[in-house]
Amino acid sequence: MSALDSQLLKLVQLHAPIKARKLATILADEFGKHVDRSDVNSALYRMKGEGKADINASYEWSLPAGVSASTGNIKVKAKQKVKGKINTAINTKPAQAVIEFTKEQQAVIDLDPTQHLLIRGQAGSGKTTVLAARAGKILSATSKGTVLFLTYNVALCAYVKKAFTQAGMKGDIDVKTFHDWAKHSAQNLGATFNGWVDGKVRAEQLKLLVKQAEKELGSHRLYKLEDTTHLTNWWGDEVAWLFGQHIMRLDEYLTVERSNRGTAVRVTQEDRRFIWCVYELYLEWLEESRQEDYDNPAGLLLRTLQEQGGDMPDSLRYDHVMVDEVQDFDKSWLLAVVKVPKVSLSMAGDLAQKIYRRNFSWVSVGIQVQGGRSRRLASSHRTTQQIMDVAEYLLDNNDVKNSADYTVPVRPKKVGDLVKRLISSNPKQAYNEGYQWVADNFKRLRTTTVAVVMPFSRQLYPAQKALESLGLTVTKAKGASLGNFSGGVVVTTFHQLKGLEFDHVVIMGLHDAQYPGRFLEHMAEDDWEEENNLLRRVLYVAMTRAKESVVLIGSDPFCQFFKKVPSNLIEDIK
Repeated sequence: MSALDSQLLKLVQLHAPIKARKLATILADEFGKHVDRSDVNSALYRMKGEGKADINASYEWSLPAGVSASTGNIKVKAKQKVKGKINTAINTKPAQAVIEFTKEQQAVIDLDPTQHLLIRGQAGSGKTTVLAARAGKILSATSKGTVLFLTYNVALCAYVKKAFTQAGMKGDIDVKTFHDWAKHSAQNLGATFNGWVDGKVRAEQLKLLVKQAEKELGSHRLYKLEDTTHLTNWWGDEVAWLFGQHIMRLDEYLTVERSNRGTAVRVTQEDRRFIWCVYELYLEWLEESRQEDYDNPAGLLLRTLQEQGGDMPDSLRYDHVMVDEVQDFDKSWLLAVVKVPKVSLSMAGDLAQKIYRRNFSWVSVGIQVQGGRSRRLASSHRTTQQIMDVAEYLLDNNDVKNSADYTVPVRPKKVGDLVKRLISSNPKQAYNEGYQWVADNFKRLRTTTVAVVMPFSRQLYPAQKALESLGLTVTKAKGASLGNFSGGVVVTTFHQLKGLEFDHVVIMGLHDAQYPGRFLEHMAEDDWEEENNLLRRVLYVAMTRAKESVVLIGSDPFCQFFKKVPSNLIEDIK
């Protein structure tokens, strides 16, 4: 029996009843290359004639009774006489996941499930897949127990749920975003609130509270919001940082190192007293309005726990907790997470893919991941040499390289086309020519995935309409709809790509005035270097989502982050 026949029978056994198009989608996701529905149907119809597959009136495939997915034959144990009767027992072993892991990946999956584990690995090394498989292995080995799988955003949450379903994994596994889990856990403990406060509402409220603090404490340079355009943004970031570090008392704030807070706004110990006054006024306003800040989901849960006595009740704990994209979790988030597992905590991350201003140290959150508890996945199985050769230049002199947890990217074995670049004379022309290039190269797709990505959410609708006017069927997606996307052209933002993968990625808006220009215009010049490091990592993440090709589109002058890339690594589209 051929490898394709064997894989098809295994998938049919896992997902029956299932249509050929869905089978083709699953195969494409697993092997990283396009699989036609017609090829799947041809193989299954042939096996139907051999008695190995069945199809119903809804054109859904299944296996005939008694057929083994491993051989395509009826497996019958030797006949045994039992009290004068003949026992004909069919082999009914549980279906196994069809993903084939490398020895390196399998070794991590098989590690002792009773200890904490940190999985480090570059983009495409299979961190998420290995973490998911580890969850399945733990449940399979124990035949009981509960698993909480936490992700950063809704899109990745949907992607992980889909992966579990496709692998046929069953058991008590809850897949949630950190925000969703923290909110519902707090509500189960009795917390009630009217909703989240976003950054825009917070900024407006802080303006009012700064004026109130000025009346109470007197004039201060950080209260002069009208004098400096970037100071309002700074206040919002400082409050978010305080939430992320879970700083609850002034004496903590007076002595803590303000890591990742830039140098443009110099803050002395005396300044911190003036800042703290505004911070406490903001906390009071949240309490009175019965709202919670979106940047403080952990604070909501930790505060509720403190009110209940401090310990997480057993009813809200899990035997095992898995955390994906841990590099973008904050200290307060992990302080909440460590209260949950009864047995083990497994985490996966890559500092090169850190795209938010959050930070923590393992010691500060009480997690021991030294020595054998930290494992590295050294290989990249998603992207190509040509894509990684360009993407690595985005990490040149990046500040994350100074961390002991940084994983140096290894050149992939997979070979593909050169990264392409389209440079136009002005931004409008760049967008129009970019849309036309996408329309010319990606029509009539079924299971192939193409992500056309923009810097800002407001650009998605115009991009969708422009591509549709050129004859393409286009999905505009963020969150769960993006995580469940399985074929065709999707438009989304750079940040939404986190943790996902696509066959082709087209990155638009790369004229220097927009990226990084628009992100720097309201920021003090002293903080540009730190922001540029972050923006470079965002692009690195976007490029390394691609399994086959990357196209960079912008106008002249082109994004400065690609200046040092040798010309022989990029093919310019004429």
